[in-house]
Amino acid sequence: MGHYEIDSREVNLFAKVTSSLFKASGHVNNRILIGADFRSDGNVGKGKTYDPSTPPYRSQYGHNSSFRPRNYKDIPFINQFGAYVEDNFKWSISGTHDLNIQAGVRYDHTSVVGGIFSPRVNASIDLIPNLLSLQGGYGIAAKMPSLLYLYPENAYFEYANINELANESIPENERILMTTTHVFDVQNKDLKIARNYKAEVGLDFHLGQMRMGVTGYLERLKDGYTLGQDFSTFRPLTINEYARNENNQLETVATHSVLADYYRPGNNLFINNKGVEFELDFGRIDAIRTAFNLSGAWMRTESYNNGYNFYDNSSSGLSGRRNVAIYAPKDKVRNDQQFTTTLRATHNIPSIGFVVTLTAQAVWQEANWSTYANDSIPIGYISVEDASVHMFETGKYTTTEQVKADGYDYLLKTVNHNDAIKESYSPYFNFNINVTKEISNNFRVSFFANNMFRSYP
Repeated sequence: MGHYEIDSREVNLFAKVTSSLFKASGHVNNRILIGADFRSDGNVGKGKTYDPSTPPYRSQYGHNSSFRPRNYKDIPFINQFGAYVEDNFKWSISGTHDLNIQAGVRYDHTSVVGGIFSPRVNASIDLIPNLLSLQGGYGIAAKMPSLLYLYPENAYFEYANINELANESIPENERILMTTTHVFDVQNKDLKIARNYKAEVGLDFHLGQMRMGVTGYLERLKDGYTLGQDFSTFRPLTINEYARNENNQLETVATHSVLADYYRPGNNLFINNKGVEFELDFGRIDAIRTAFNLSGAWMRTESYNNGYNFYDNSSSGLSGRRNVAIYAPKDKVRNDQQFTTTLRATHNIPSIGFVVTLTAQAVWQEANWSTYANDSIPIGYISVEDASVHMFETGKYTTTEQVKADGYDYLLKTVNHNDAIKESYSPYFNFNINVTKEISNNFRVSFFANNMFRSYP
């Protein structure tokens, strides 16, 4: 039995200062916000600890991978500083048309990855006073990496030079297990800050107490965080294999070239979103004391990994190591699509302080599928001898038979395009209820049931 513990003692510090300025002049109002914040997060616990004689079971997925206890005190604190300025501008044109502009910029600076500016602007204008307005916006949001990407654990590898533990012909107290340990720092000091770009435009329509709004948007995440491999994560090593000779002395019987490969933080995730959101608020119908609201959204997401893909067909033994195949980036793109609506009815009886809200949520469409590029023909390989990169001439191989004919059959991986089949689900629904009763002016009792019909399609 292997037992390990995690001793976590988090330390968090946060400070913020803001200032708000306001000035009115004629038909123009200005409200300016200025602020800054700072946070520092760390851990002074002992981290992961265990008895070295009974370590946790290691994963067999990585060839010769291993691990060690990690003291959280050794991990630097993550410091984040931010400063921002924003202007809220309102101009009443001719006293009937309102122009609203909200513009600002934020600067963030985080340990390891440095700083970035994030500008954004939102604007709206009354096309027809009290009836129709146009609105739009554009902005960049910085997404800072978490500790996993800033300070990842080292990669440890154990290579057995000789292992006699199972050799019963040797007295147990004379059996030898000798290993060579290699440790690699997997931190990526060139890690970029992920950025999310978003643009949207919409219309708002008012007629009496009824309101309708429609908004379309495009969103793109660049340099999203991943744990993956690149050409620098394959390290060439030379490992000696020993055995006893007739004089019961150790001697070298073989020398093996191997590649130690590991994952490290990167910026290969890209996500593209687009969609339309709408809301129709009918207001309160006094005759039945009920208000209705209908909202919904259609969205489409495209995500992919923009880094090279690698395939290692080596066996776990030192003598069975082979070159590692290189496959082109963006070989698979996942697509998700969904259309949902929500109808909310709120009924109230003011005389007895009674309110009932019913919500009907519907998922009319939910589908996913994948599209594939070149995921079956390698474009090169990494040499097991020295980790040198050898790229094939563009267009040299177009079929797997050509790859096999040149003796590179071990670089071919098994491909499966089942995900190319579009899968979708029949519409499904969810109903919620919330009942609230006011007792005098000081007390309120509520009851709610989500998925009141207990439907689990």
